[in-house]
Amino acid sequence: MFCTCLCNMNGVARVNQKLLAIECLRTLKQSRTFRELSKEVGLPAGVINRYINGNVLPKSTRAADVLKQFEKKYFREQLLKESYAKKSKYLVTSTILSKPFYMRFIASHVAHYFPEKVDKVLTAAVDGIPLAFAIADFLGAEAIYAKQTQEFTFSGHYVSKLPHTERPLETPFYLPSNLLKKNEKVLICDDVIRGGRTLFALLSICKQAKAEVVGIYSIFMGKNALKKLDDYKTGYMMTIED
Repeated sequence: MFCTCLCNMNGVARVNQKLLAIECLRTLKQSRTFRELSKEVGLPAGVINRYINGNVLPKSTRAADVLKQFEKKYFREQLLKESYAKKSKYLVTSTILSKPFYMRFIASHVAHYFPEKVDKVLTAAVDGIPLAFAIADFLGAEAIYAKQTQEFTFSGHYVSKLPHTERPLETPFYLPSNLLKKNEKVLICDDVIRGGRTLFALLSICKQAKAEVVGIYSIFMGKNALKKLDDYKTGYMMTIED
């Protein structure tokens, strides 16, 4: 959930947050009159009109309030609707990952969970890549991703290892070692985290690099995986059953 203060966010994230709030108002306006939207978000119709037309940016606190209402009244419902087929328990994220606006909104959600400085946003290929790049762009960081193929590099690779409590992966993840350096602050993200094996593989890469993991974020977080992450700051849009 969004807080109503953006003071801990960096300048890039604060500006992006304000622009995103305007996008949210434009999205809501597509199916509402100005009067209806005014009543729903608690802002004068004239003010909403100026925001939507790009004449002025909202203040930080007002932008955060718009984002909070958008998430509560619209976004979470849309995520569920577009990620689950009717009468199906299977989760498919390809639709939401293909929508830049959704990715920007989720990135703003991440910025509230992790207001501290982030140098690198790390994920695993391939589904996590759109999210990682959106988050990195929003935070003014760099996005990197580990792959289960070992490609040529001048610097060598970090190779993932899993703790003995986790069932081994058939193929480890590789990350060129020049992409992650000692003491860099890393946010790990993925679209869905269920059992956590991929996540622990990424954590092992960070440990090898002696990088600092500032947090872990997933759009959909499995409840069992969440129980394993007590030692880390975590964020998510919603939890799911494993």
